[in-house]
Amino acid sequence: MNSVANLGHNWLTAFEQLPALLIGLQYTAIVSICSFLAALAVGLLVALVRLSSIHWIRNVAFFYIQVFRSLSVYVYILFIYFGIAAFMNVDLDPIGAAIIALTLLNSAYIAEIFRSAIQAIDPGQREAALCLGMSGTKAFQVVLLPQAFRLALPALVNQLTVIIKDSSIVGVIGVADTTYEAAQVANVTYLQFEMFTVVGAIYIAVVLTLSHFAGYLERHLRIS
Repeated sequence: MNSVANLGHNWLTAFEQLPALLIGLQYTAIVSICSFLAALAVGLLVALVRLSSIHWIRNVAFFYIQVFRSLSVYVYILFIYFGIAAFMNVDLDPIGAAIIALTLLNSAYIAEIFRSAIQAIDPGQREAALCLGMSGTKAFQVVLLPQAFRLALPALVNQLTVIIKDSSIVGVIGVADTTYEAAQVANVTYLQFEMFTVVGAIYIAVVLTLSHFAGYLERHLRIS
């Protein structure tokens, strides 16, 4: 009976820490969203360079993609926050360092997503736009990019979920995200199982909600 009572008390104590975990979730959201938006911009740029007709420029983009796809997230976050800071003799903000690291790493994957989406579009559509008097840039902005984004949307959402999950390790450089807050509470209460179970449930809820919304958005874009 005592063991059952203690178990109930442990879970009650864990759920009482939800306000702290939700504060940490705000930092998780800030890091994840900022990293995703920045990675979208960088990834699109790298994808366009990858599709360049100039051989050496394509190789630069290819090298960028291969390097950042080969790096460990954990090692790279430590490298940015400690290694680069020591090399340049500067103090980096933990949140800024986390965003930089996740942006560069995920931009390599997003570049390949955009490249595949752009190449999947019928080349005749660009030719038709040029025949209508559009410039190459205008044709890309008006005709190709919207279609590429729609085609890339499922993979982009998947990459966002990867960023959200990868952000769970930014606590190693002092970002007070959800996992960091849970670890701090667990170190005091010794409720490691309960705290990290709650954190896991939070991540599952966030990812499933995001996936459901992405499915709705994809259907909406397809219909319109």
